[in-house]
Amino acid sequence: MSIKITPVSKANIFEWRKSVRTVFGDIPNDEVVIRMVNERFMIDFDNWNKPSDRLLAAIDTETNQIVGTGGADKYSITVPGGSTLNMAGIAYMGTLPTHKRKGVFTSMMNKLHSQAKDRGDSVAGLWASQSLLYSRFGYGLATIREDWQINTNHTKLSTPKNDSVRLKLVDKKTALKEIPKVYDTYRKCQNGATDRTQGYWNYLLYEDDNSKYNKSGDSGFFFVIAYKGNNPSGYAFYNFNKESGVAHEDDKGSLMVQEIISIDNDTNNALWHYVFGVELIEDITFNRRAPNDPLYLMLENPRKLKRDTIDGLWVRIIDPISMLEGRSYNHKGKITINLSGQNQKDIEGNYLIDTDGTNTEVKKVTNKADIYMRPSDLSSIYFGGFSPGEHFQAGNIHIKDYSALKELTKIFNVDQKPWCNTDF
Repeated sequence: MSIKITPVSKANIFEWRKSVRTVFGDIPNDEVVIRMVNERFMIDFDNWNKPSDRLLAAIDTETNQIVGTGGADKYSITVPGGSTLNMAGIAYMGTLPTHKRKGVFTSMMNKLHSQAKDRGDSVAGLWASQSLLYSRFGYGLATIREDWQINTNHTKLSTPKNDSVRLKLVDKKTALKEIPKVYDTYRKCQNGATDRTQGYWNYLLYEDDNSKYNKSGDSGFFFVIAYKGNNPSGYAFYNFNKESGVAHEDDKGSLMVQEIISIDNDTNNALWHYVFGVELIEDITFNRRAPNDPLYLMLENPRKLKRDTIDGLWVRIIDPISMLEGRSYNHKGKITINLSGQNQKDIEGNYLIDTDGTNTEVKKVTNKADIYMRPSDLSSIYFGGFSPGEHFQAGNIHIKDYSALKELTKIFNVDQKPWCNTDF
């Protein structure tokens, strides 16, 4: 058996997508695939006339069958200090059960990383369906996510609603116009957040008649936008899960908050008051929240908020110099770190970081390192989701002496913990 890695084209996109979804246990129809091409991939399907430079297929040359898939969406990610880096958003990874443990997955990952380097991306990122898969490729855990649930008997907030914020329920057309503006303002000042194209929004909020008008199970979306004066300052969109078409006291369902974003404290307060004021539901769930989200401190009885902590965004270094020079630091200092291991021979070596906090110069040097770590450890401490001390205690980072660890901690300290709520 031999495997050939090739770009995906219009001729094999349906087989490619079927192969992806086979791994995850479903079968997509052609209409769904065409919508994905038009919106998420931002390719005009009707006029698609050349292979994609971001989607790959692994083909078994004996059968000419697609047996592995992968791709890299284009993202910009905000880093400490408010600057952004180009990130390859690794997604669509899968290998057919017939071709497991034959090197297909590794070949796909290596090709995607090589393409990211050629494009000039500083990092690659992904959401892991299986978190054990990716550390061997140099991915480090950059952000944590929490999934929440709370019974509506325990949603009383400790502060009253701020009446300076006006809330308005809107239709999807209005939501698709206003919500991206709010999100873009938010993500530019949120460490770890990514940009979203209009196509991404269209794909994220898509509903067909079956989902929009469903009378049981998950309902269609509801959108509420917050305004301060005439300017939108936040939003929430949510849906319901209920057994019957009409909620009543004997058939209360769940309210599922898909996303809630605000750009100031008053709006945050008003939106939570709105969500907790929705009636005829028994519990509320929220996915992909930040561990340091202030809601825990806003509740009168925070113990009743059930919090499930899991891994969020994983990040891999593509270009260590542009990555390290791309963020701001909160301490003037100079330190040399050694990177090695995890199948990243191209970036192994010693790097001198010299920063005054705002301006940073990074050089690959030959002098002895103060700190020794794997690429994944640097990815993890880079955004500030985990501290150098935590990785040292875990045995991941090795030091020359404790003064070096103290210096590294000061340099990589962040004012704002990272959070990424864009799943891909």
